[in-house]
Amino acid sequence: MPRWENGFQTNEEIQAYKRYAVIREAARIISRQGFHNTSLDAVAKVLGISKGTLYNYVKDKQEILFECHKISLDLGEYAAQFASEAGGLSIDRLRLLLRCFIIWMYGQAGVGGLTFDVNALRAEDRAVVVARRDAMEATLVGLLKEGVEDGSLRAGDPKITVYAIMSAINGISSWYSPDGRVSIEDIADQMLDLLTHSLATRPEKLAPYPPVPAYPMQAAPLGLLSRGTVATNRVEKPAPLGKKALPPRKTVALPSKRKARNAGADA
Repeated sequence: MPRWENGFQTNEEIQAYKRYAVIREAARIISRQGFHNTSLDAVAKVLGISKGTLYNYVKDKQEILFECHKISLDLGEYAAQFASEAGGLSIDRLRLLLRCFIIWMYGQAGVGGLTFDVNALRAEDRAVVVARRDAMEATLVGLLKEGVEDGSLRAGDPKITVYAIMSAINGISSWYSPDGRVSIEDIADQMLDLLTHSLATRPEKLAPYPPVPAYPMQAAPLGLLSRGTVATNRVEKPAPLGKKALPPRKTVALPSKRKARNAGADA
């Protein structure tokens, strides 16, 4: 039995982490090759598992796409919660929210390349995603309006501002590479300087960023897929929004058979 099972409590937990690992890695494969150009056969081959094994976790590409949208939306909500709890002026909370979102979504989550377009989703899945995106849009619009009231943001059409910001962030997927020369943290900082300095009434007074929290989703060990893939330590799933998170449980360190690649960008 592989050593990584020592870090899990139940067979159900092992299965859930395996599924999350499949979805996360499949998202990275599909985002590189394109949704319509990638078959499940190709995904299974890169993952080093059989197509039959892949079907134990997902039934088709649409399910992978839907799960990636849900992960992205979850990350947006966690980022909004963290920024709200950090406090400060609206412009600083906006920048912190967006920085967390970029780093999480394009970093460990790796789902940024699949969440730009909702048209490939099934109709029922698309309705769920659009409703949650509308709620996130309302959060950002409300933050922009608060910024005008507290004097930290210039007045303007808040919806147009949100669309412009999110289009730029989603566009990162068209040129970003984890193996490139610039880290996702540096990309986030440069993007936010470009996107928010023109919105700030006093850009020279912007607050420094606090440390970005650890990736808040389940970080399934990739070694769950096969003995030949990379294994990484899992991260505890956070408490629901509005609840205080419990201290993380101690887990056994997971072995790694090869060094993790440095993150960065081609640009």
